[in-house]
Amino acid sequence: MLRRAALGLAATAAIVLPAACAPHPPAPPRATAPVAVHARLVLEPLDLSPDGEERLLARLKYTDAAGRRAHIPPGGHVDITASRGDVQWQPRARYGDPAAIVRLTEAGPLSVHVSSDIARLPRNLDATTNTRAWRLPAVTAHAAGPHAVAIGWFPRVRDGVVRIVRRGSGARIAFDVTGPASSYRDTSVTPRAQYTYTVARPGAARIDVGVGVPAELPDAPADVLVGKAMWLTFDDDVAGWNVEAMLERARGAGIRAIELRLRYGEYDEVTPARRAVIDRFIDGAAARGIAIVAWTVPRAVSFEDVAGAVVAAGYRTAAGNGPVAIAVDLERGADFLGTGESGGVALATYLARVRDALGPRAFIIATVEDPQLENLTEDDVPYGPIAASADVLQPMVYWRARAAGASVAGMRKELAASYARLRRLVGSEIPIDIGGQTADLGNAAGAPPPAEVAASIDQAARLGAIGEAFFDWDGTSAAQWAVLARTPWPAGAAPDSAGSETPRP
Repeated sequence: MLRRAALGLAATAAIVLPAACAPHPPAPPRATAPVAVHARLVLEPLDLSPDGEERLLARLKYTDAAGRRAHIPPGGHVDITASRGDVQWQPRARYGDPAAIVRLTEAGPLSVHVSSDIARLPRNLDATTNTRAWRLPAVTAHAAGPHAVAIGWFPRVRDGVVRIVRRGSGARIAFDVTGPASSYRDTSVTPRAQYTYTVARPGAARIDVGVGVPAELPDAPADVLVGKAMWLTFDDDVAGWNVEAMLERARGAGIRAIELRLRYGEYDEVTPARRAVIDRFIDGAAARGIAIVAWTVPRAVSFEDVAGAVVAAGYRTAAGNGPVAIAVDLERGADFLGTGESGGVALATYLARVRDALGPRAFIIATVEDPQLENLTEDDVPYGPIAASADVLQPMVYWRARAAGASVAGMRKELAASYARLRRLVGSEIPIDIGGQTADLGNAAGAPPPAEVAASIDQAARLGAIGEAFFDWDGTSAAQWAVLARTPWPAGAAPDSAGSETPRP
């Protein structure tokens, strides 16, 4: 698991407004309130996580001269630091203003500092708290999914043994956890079961916690990604979606699956205001035989993040329709799973946690950075361990990120080199789905013309890929949609799991 910041060292969450690394972080709310002239730093204890971390929300609250709620305009930087623990910035769409969550495993005083360069507002704000004054449970337990339960306690037990006894489903099982430790993951649970866990910590009273385990998810069709797919993200503009027209366009283009982004870290993107439209979209896709894949973007190897991904995979409309698979977008960086050695550990661990929670029957797609385009090795991204928890690898082969890919011939060369390099790094015959490009990703090469899009489908099939998913819906032009409709997935180029080129008849 990704280790938290060492106690006693400052942890930082830098918030760039608007959020960086688009299109992944959700968009901030529109600035409809009066301009802010006052700011307060508010510290709100949240809960005890099943990872054994007490969580604090550090939140900026803004008001205008009359004391009314106000928002800061887009632009500028807000940095939130804490005297200890781990700090993660939160999307503005989640809390409405800059905010961060601080995670702690040790009791005691905590100070939080905010610095910003927002005009007309204080440059520095400080607040203090003490976890010993919080009124949070000492022990908690929750199911991460149908096959995993996490039990956490606070503060962390440094020495000695924590005895956990599980009762339920006709059996009594005991687990001993040797310190230092603040949590335990039980992956021997049964879907739909009810359990009681008794947690005995050295020098503390025994505490009982009850847990209900959710049901198993339905099996996914094995061919869910065979053919053409499209990534789709959304914001508050879903109210303007013409759902029928969108889905008819997808069906006309031969799109077999739509990877719909439902989660960014802990943030659930299907807000109450968006749910009715998203549900109509999912139901309409099901009626047309188009599979929905839950696209999630993890930010931490935490219970809340993993459990959120599992919730997205199990999302259902009132009609009972929902995703048939989950695509987990495993990326490095401060907006994602981190950098350096700790980021590599998080990349290797996160998908294994999702697999533990969902079980062996779930269909899991690992969306990964392309090793050829970014010149990555196993030291950068642990492709082998990731593949061990996945059913399909989906490298983001955005060929126009390199000038050499800005032609049909260049694209074919880039796809072939990327496919071969990923195969070598993985060292297994796991199926590969090419993550292709329709959008202009902001470099000098621009968006690929229709001829490149069509040729990429042919090349992906020739290389042995099971399909190609295009990034992304909003960046796909009318001409690109038209060429997708004219270019079927080559049925004559059967996927070759070893990655050799299979000639079309």
